[in-house]
Amino acid sequence: MEQFSLTDIKKKNLSDVYHYIYMNPSCSKQDIATALSVSLPTVSQHLTTLESEQLIEKCGRLSSSVGRRANAYQIISDAKIAIGLEILPHTTHILSINLYGKMIAKETLPVSFEASAAYFSKLKKAVKNFCQINHHKAESILGIGLGVQGLISPDGSELTYGKILDCTGMSIDLFSDAFHVPCKFVHDAECACTSELWENPDITDATYISLGYHLGGAIIVDGQLLTGATGKSGTFEHMTLVPNGLDCYCGRKGCAECYCSGNSLLSDCDNLDEFFSRKATGDPSCLTKWDEYLRHLSILINNLHMVLEHTVILGGHVTPYFTEEDMEHIRSCVAERSTFDDDTSYIIPGKCRTDTVATGAALPFIKDFIEGIYLI
Repeated sequence: MEQFSLTDIKKKNLSDVYHYIYMNPSCSKQDIATALSVSLPTVSQHLTTLESEQLIEKCGRLSSSVGRRANAYQIISDAKIAIGLEILPHTTHILSINLYGKMIAKETLPVSFEASAAYFSKLKKAVKNFCQINHHKAESILGIGLGVQGLISPDGSELTYGKILDCTGMSIDLFSDAFHVPCKFVHDAECACTSELWENPDITDATYISLGYHLGGAIIVDGQLLTGATGKSGTFEHMTLVPNGLDCYCGRKGCAECYCSGNSLLSDCDNLDEFFSRKATGDPSCLTKWDEYLRHLSILINNLHMVLEHTVILGGHVTPYFTEEDMEHIRSCVAERSTFDDDTSYIIPGKCRTDTVATGAALPFIKDFIEGIYLI
């Protein structure tokens, strides 16, 4: 039978008090004691500790018809923060989030990526300036995540496959040497999926398709990302969709990337805003491309659902442009192709529409802090 010391029990109780306040802001001492089945003196001791460490604060008094009104408590949501970056070929987005995963500040850096010390020198300076301008103290920063288009080593220290940005083998040391907090690379599709899981904690099993400028994906099993032995699970972009089809950047032909990525829509347009603006005016070329895009996407969705009978979540840069008519068209096309299912209500748009990659790059640090507070 496992033995727990008095110190272990105190740490567990302290953690439980913090978690209760986190989940139930504006709660009273009595609320905490009742919910956790601990004494009021014990709760008082832990509240004093948490206040002294500037992790919680009083937020007024609760209403009461008799006697003295009780103090209400809440966590200090920006007592700890995390920084997330989305690194794109010609732009980098930087943002900070609080302990509830809500954005505090955001900045866009118009610098073209290159796997060089000069680029990372600019990036490090930009992140430091971002923190200084937004008054983010070093001791409050839990970590910095860099969302990138490529496969990442399990520890987040190296890009093991980075053909899009031509950065295979790139080390996090190029960036992390300027900071005294954990830094790591995170696959951009994994970032987007992490953001979706944070906003939808009830999701247990799902297939997440990231319809970004480049295609990506992730598999969720029992509420956790399934990364695979070497991190390649969910790389739907390199499934063959059209044998001997269009050339993919990976060197093969006919990959889903060539037909279901945002870039597949842009041969005559500079960006998605321009494409969808022209589509809205009835541009024949854009309308034809959109029909082909939805047709190929429905094939990909059906194939994935045949392997994993999960909810299919559509996220990424393209999804915010979907109309309900588009979603119904996708469901209809999948139903026509499916051998078994007429009900395609399992296909849903993601809830996270903006900054999903940068947010998802930062969230693991928040999650680790919340889950591990006082338990280590």
